Amino acid sequence: MLINDKYGLKLDAINWSKTTTPPFKRLKIKKRKNLLPFEAEFDLFNHRGIHIDPADWNELIQSEDTLLIDVRNKYETDIGTFKNSIVPDTVNFLEFPNFIKELENNKKPKKIAMFCTGGIRCEIASSYMLTQGFEEVYQLKGGILNYLDKINEQNQLWEGDCFVFDERVSVDQTFEKGSFMQCFGCRRPLSEEDTKAKEYIKGVSCSYCHDISSHKDKERFAQRQKQIELSEQRGEKHMGVSQRKLNA
Repeated sequence: MLINDKYGLKLDAINWSKTTTPPFKRLKIKKRKNLLPFEAEFDLFNHRGIHIDPADWNELIQSEDTLLIDVRNKYETDIGTFKNSIVPDTVNFLEFPNFIKELENNKKPKKIAMFCTGGIRCEIASSYMLTQGFEEVYQLKGGILNYLDKINEQNQLWEGDCFVFDERVSVDQTFEKGSFMQCFGCRRPLSEEDTKAKEYIKGVSCSYCHDISSHKDKERFAQRQKQIELSEQRGEKHMGVSQRKLNA
């Protein structure tokens, strides 16, 4: 617990995962004022949603008076989500307040249940929704990863894979590495079918980013891919360079 000792953090809610290979190529620790970009008023420390354990989650989201919201972005929700959830189709988290405004124009549901990968975005989203007048806001404790880890596959209401921010790319309903790979150009998850598209070039581009990435970027990514392949031929591990970041 080096990070805990170094910064005096209270790490009482950690999602642990085991892997036989390093999930990250390098360790980088940054101290930031805000973990996620979010330009709206909220009180994270005094008003947050009620945490619901995975064991109680199914009952809550199957209730007729509960509106289930997937707080993640479109590239994540495209490969998996909870059954009957509302997907805002946001490109990044900054768009979430606009989604809530549209929701407010309709009759506010009595209960809101929300979820994200590990629970971090829900801390902010639930706090914001409470400041907007939503009275009952619940969030999945530990996020999707905690649910997949704790709930047997036969009893799950989850459908598909869950995108993760490491080299596994996704995990399936058994909490094992999923079937998706990742485009280096835009970092979006790709299915086997996606790699058959004419725009897909390994390590360079896919159908999602081919028409928006510059020629200079493509050349740079192609050179990187060549170095990776040369390293593999020598039996070495290529550390690479920082990928273009997806919107948070």
